[in-house]
Amino acid sequence: MTPTDEEIVAAGTRRAVGRVALRRLSSLVRDWQAEEAARAALAKRLALGITLAALLAFALFNWFYR
Repeated sequence: MTPTDEEIVAAGTRRAVGRVALRRLSSLVRDWQAEEAARAALAKRLALGITLAALLAFALFNWFYR
């Protein structure tokens, strides 16, 4: 059994469409990962800021109410 020209063209088309779909998905994943990395960096800075503010508040409270 040899494949017909239509089967060969259909297989090639599926392969080409599959590659394009994989590239789009890969791009979406890369974008999502970049957004998550940015959010993680923001969360770290926010946690550090809150920690420093809490330490400063604690130090001022102890200094004023000795």
